[in-house]
Order: sequence, then structure tokens, then C-alpha cells
Amino acid sequence: MPSLVLAARSLAMPRQWAQQSQLLERQHDRLEALLDDLIDRHAIADACRSLQQLALDQRDCQLLLRKLGLHLRLEERWLSQLHSLCGGHRSSHRQAATLAAEGWTVGESSRAARLPWLLDLQEWFHQHRHGADAIAYRRAEASAKHPAKARTEASTRSLARVQS
Repeated sequence: MPSLVLAARSLAMPRQWAQQSQLLERQHDRLEALLDDLIDRHAIADACRSLQQLALDQRDCQLLLRKLGLHLRLEERWLSQLHSLCGGHRSSHRQAATLAAEGWTVGESSRAARLPWLLDLQEWFHQHRHGADAIAYRRAEASAKHPAKARTEASTRSLARVQS
């Protein structure tokens, strides 16, 4: 029985921003590594890949889409809890998810179309991680340290948007 309790405890999601941000950063690292790997694999000519390797390439692209979607939703949830997710950040996530899904509809059946799609995803991800995410993570860190102040600032920003 104790091993079941330990297993359940290890699967629990972190509740504090310090641990949440570490988990999100590890997800960023894994997504970037998967993108790099897929780009390298798709730069190899089809003739040099076995049918099994080609099938794995396709499966891993689908895995990338799934992991990206899950990551974006989790990030939004945690940043929202700390009043650190602005509408533009959320909109950027929606746009990326839509473009990724639309690109996959072409790339799923055309391996040649996947490399430009993967490169576009990589570019968006890099810019987003070092831009909007970096800003939101700093806000979340400040909010986690001073929750009352962050709620007041979030309310002020929301009121300013309504009045404009």
C-alpha cells in the first residue's frame, strides 16, 4: 500500500509557482528537443529512411502536436491562477495551436511539407518562450511572492481595458 501512496504523490501536480515554473521549463526543453530531433530527421531524404522510420516520424509529429497543446493549456491555467496571463498571450497560444493543426493537415500526408511546418513551429516556439512566456513568468513569480499586490494590479489592468 505505501508504494501506491508514493506513486500517487509523485504524480501530483505542483501547487507553488516555483515548482510549476520548473515543470513548465522542463516541458519547454523537451518540446524544443523533440522539435530539433524531428527537424533533423525530416532533413534526411525519404529514400534514406525505412518505412518504420517514416512511420515513427509521423507518429512523433502527432506526439509533438499533442504535447504542445497540453503544455499550452497547463501554462495558461497556472499563469491565470496568478493573474499573469494577458489576453495577447492567450491569443498567441490559440493562433499557434491553430496554425500547428492546420499545418499538420497538410504535413500528415506530405512528408515534404513537414519540414517547413516544423521550422515554423520551432521559430514561433523560440520567440514565444523568450518573449511572452518570459514576461508572463516574471509576472507570475512576482505574483507568487506578493499575491495581494498582483490581484490589485490585475484588477486595475482589467478595469483599464474595460474603460478603453
